[in-house]
Amino acid sequence: MSSDVLLPLAVFFVLGLPIAVLLWRVLVVGGELRREAQGGRSAIELARRVDISLAELADVVDAVRRRSAGPEVCGASLAASAEALRRYALEAEVVDRRVARVAADGLVEEIGRAQRAVELIERGCQLMLEPRSEGFSEGETSVKRGYINLLHARDAVRNRAQEIAAAATARHEPDPRWPNRHR
Repeated sequence: MSSDVLLPLAVFFVLGLPIAVLLWRVLVVGGELRREAQGGRSAIELARRVDISLAELADVVDAVRRRSAGPEVCGASLAASAEALRRYALEAEVVDRRVARVAADGLVEEIGRAQRAVELIERGCQLMLEPRSEGFSEGETSVKRGYINLLHARDAVRNRAQEIAAAATARHEPDPRWPNRHR
């Protein structure tokens, strides 16, 4: 080949390579950052829905705990909450996989904590409905413990989602020591 063809090809290759690398970085790395940010937003939205569900259940259980309502009133609410928490756990698995590099612990563990609280409350309500007198005391204790665990799980889900969202957005903020670089 002649130098008339090789020289333009060499110049094109030398100029095209940095442009291709820059374009790859923008598309691939930018896509990862967008997915992480979307994961943070998804975690916040999921935590909001969990919070609403658990707040409604907590109101019903609080009425039973204070004896202003009988344990039979919680059956439907507990079943609905258990089903909702199962669906939320599936969604949380997706969110946790999406933000695996951002946060070590995810939402699945905290939602599992809420599920165990619901199971404890269900067991307590069953014991309270039994005709034995000693079952009522044990049932009350289970309902009270489950109620406290439910409140703690609700706070834990909210806090974990905020941590995930903060970690996802912290990766996008520039380091003050290096104004032109990201973490």
